[in-house]
Amino acid sequence: STASTIGSADIVLLYFSASWCPPCRSFTPLLKEFYEKNGKKSGIQVVFVSSDSDLPSFEEYFKKMPWLSLSVDAEAVAIKQKLAQMFQIRGIPSLIAIDAKSGKYVTDDARTDVMGAGGDDAKQKEIIQKWKSIEAVPIEEATFSSAAGPTGIGAIVAFLLKNPVYIFGILYFVRRALAYLQEIGKDDEDRGGAEL
Repeated sequence: STASTIGSADIVLLYFSASWCPPCRSFTPLLKEFYEKNGKKSGIQVVFVSSDSDLPSFEEYFKKMPWLSLSVDAEAVAIKQKLAQMFQIRGIPSLIAIDAKSGKYVTDDARTDVMGAGGDDAKQKEIIQKWKSIEAVPIEEATFSSAAGPTGIGAIVAFLLKNPVYIFGILYFVRRALAYLQEIGKDDEDRGGAEL
């Protein structure tokens, strides 16, 4: 049964995807390889949360997947909408990791992790251990990386604060630009004085 399958897992990956989505169709084989190679035997369970709007599309896409799924009936659509809202899903494919025992949030960046590991066995095992070692938090306390963050100048400042090494590069180019402008100014003054 679904409950016993999830109950024996350590981590549940909610896979928001759809058959009509090209990035999803590219990511699904990677996730499948990850799941079959290391995930399933390491206590990972995947649940497909479909954005397909019709049953034939859903069934055609889902038959390629070796894991569980919500269906596309009205009740499942309502659950999918609640999950998408709860985890602030802004696009697909999205892969959310939650603690199977507590239902608490682990990460919404699991897709990036799986893509980064590729087919590398050691990296896949490392990711699974990372997910298991993260202290899960209640969903209402989670900070979602996919959620809309600061934009414009705020996004630039936030980026620079997270990556201070770039500040030195910017300062270097600003100093070079100022030196260049001073040099141009001196050339203009020298030419201007000669014309009088």
